[in-house]
Amino acid sequence: MSATFERAKARYRDADVAAGYDSWRYETPRGRRRNQRDLAAIGRALDEAERLGGPVRAALDLPCGTGRLAPLLFTRSIAAAGADVSLEMLRETFRKLGKKFPIFQCSADAIPIRDRSLDAVFAIRFLFHLDREGRAAVLREMARVTRRWVILDIRHRYNLRWAGWRIRHALGLLPRVQHRFSRAGLEAELAEAGLSLRGIYPSRRYFGWASDKWTVLAEAAPR
Repeated sequence: MSATFERAKARYRDADVAAGYDSWRYETPRGRRRNQRDLAAIGRALDEAERLGGPVRAALDLPCGTGRLAPLLFTRSIAAAGADVSLEMLRETFRKLGKKFPIFQCSADAIPIRDRSLDAVFAIRFLFHLDREGRAAVLREMARVTRRWVILDIRHRYNLRWAGWRIRHALGLLPRVQHRFSRAGLEAELAEAGLSLRGIYPSRRYFGWASDKWTVLAEAAPR
């Protein structure tokens, strides 16, 4: 896994960071708006899965963090569990949700679940921590345990932020441009893991150019 991922793991294994995570990420006015947009995009992906004849009834949220997706999954009558590499984040999840949201600790590249055990696996706010090799390992493992769907989010390049980075880099004002997916690059990485792209849902539904986040519905190849 990448150095970025190792730094993220160390950060989220800090008990103080885990305890304050919701307050600084999702409980500010900006955080609440961003969370609502993200959950709405995930909801559109779930709607599309059902329209395509594959409703989600059993799912895994990995990494689940502090249980952010659980309320959405509950309202849709999805039997869901959460997993995370950070025991500290899992403790916060249990404190908030108790036994109604089963949780366990694992790494996303070694999920202790049998093949094709779930309708969907969610990977939200995660893949941008990984390099290409790490993403490939995680996506292959998620494709293994799902019967059909993987719902994830990624950062893409069709937005004003990416354009600004490219201009600054060309002028020598920025040493490097962070990785952001093109659609073709996304499809290629999904295909390598045995997944195909079925839908893209911008975080800002009507102003996609103003955000660099896509929620993605991917389908596992029949086995």
